[in-house]
Amino acid sequence: MAATDIVEPRALFKNRWWIVAASLLGNVVGPGPAVIFTTNVFMLPVTNALHISRGLFSSALLASAIASPILTPTFGNLIDRFGIRRVVLPATVLYGLALCSLSLLSAEHFWLIYVMVFCAAGFGASLGPVVFSKSIVAWFDRERGIALGIATCGVGLGTLTLPALAEFFIRSAGWRAAYIAVGLTVLIVGFAMIALFVREPPGFLDTMRAARAHPTPGAEQHGISTKAAITSTRQFSLLFAIFLIEGTACNGILSGNFVPLLVDRGYTPVEAVALLGTSGLAAMAARVFVGVGLDLFNGPILSALVMLLPPLGVGLLLTHAGSPAPFFAAICIGLAIGAEMDMLGFFVSRYFGRHSFGTLYGLIFSGFTIGIGVGPSFLGFGHDHFGSYDPVLRAFFVALFIAALLFLPLGKYKYPKGAH
Repeated sequence: MAATDIVEPRALFKNRWWIVAASLLGNVVGPGPAVIFTTNVFMLPVTNALHISRGLFSSALLASAIASPILTPTFGNLIDRFGIRRVVLPATVLYGLALCSLSLLSAEHFWLIYVMVFCAAGFGASLGPVVFSKSIVAWFDRERGIALGIATCGVGLGTLTLPALAEFFIRSAGWRAAYIAVGLTVLIVGFAMIALFVREPPGFLDTMRAARAHPTPGAEQHGISTKAAITSTRQFSLLFAIFLIEGTACNGILSGNFVPLLVDRGYTPVEAVALLGTSGLAAMAARVFVGVGLDLFNGPILSALVMLLPPLGVGLLLTHAGSPAPFFAAICIGLAIGAEMDMLGFFVSRYFGRHSFGTLYGLIFSGFTIGIGVGPSFLGFGHDHFGSYDPVLRAFFVALFIAALLFLPLGKYKYPKGAH
């Protein structure tokens, strides 16, 4: 048993599995569900009320594509150096307030949406998967895959619950009240989970600081530096490319345009949101399944097989078949989105170690977040230009198949089980 696997039994809430549970709830209100996936629900009421196009509204997520790649690795680096709570708690307050500010949108000053989304996605990066994966990687070694899998189920749960929450408030009180409800939910839940549970093991920060301040040959047991990972490994560039493609295509479909696409095909908004919710349920199932699988099987091969599901889902959408084709498409793409965050935290820790985990996770995750911002815009403007989502969906189909194959050259782990 590794040193970080030792649990102090004196107090119930010191059990490290409480960190996993809190991370699950924290991921529910992360920027993926709260900023990105709720765009589906707000698109039609906001565009109808303000008389703007879907492409213009979707383009607001480009601000996320700028903010997240900058601030995710920045927060990752700050967390590496100063610890989780000192960095994340104040940022979470600003994140929730930025979401509330979207209730002030107006047609005359619509450009402000780019500032608001930039702030929401930027400060939300502090409450993204990087912080929870950082804590879990520090506490878990042999059970790392399943712990990450359970924690990242929160993104799927958030995909199920936050759009439904937004849709409920839109119907009952209007879209402006819905933005406030989402923002306050994020602030309260996110702040509480970090303040009460999520933390590093005792002495962990001091050990990592010493390894950075006085690097020695033996210090590499904790992991390699950010520079070494970027310049001396093929895994960094492969992982960045994989998650850039997956973020663009998978989240481009589900994050901004899935509900409008289904409404165009005759579904009601409530039915479309429910089908989007099935992708969240699929994501939750995938996170547990893939988390266990990464602990037991060859990670790159397992990941390549799992990531063949998204092109299958896109293919189903391209058929324009009625029910149950959209249901299975949502499941296929949702399963992949669910698996992605398991894979990212797991592979970063196994190929690069824990020394610069937050920074490296943030850098690779930034590729994913670029895709999250760019993908919905591609689809939105594609719809505006072609009158259909199909041309962009065909391009996504090819790109996703290539991304699945890119897992195969990753190779053996540098930091396998027991290395920490």
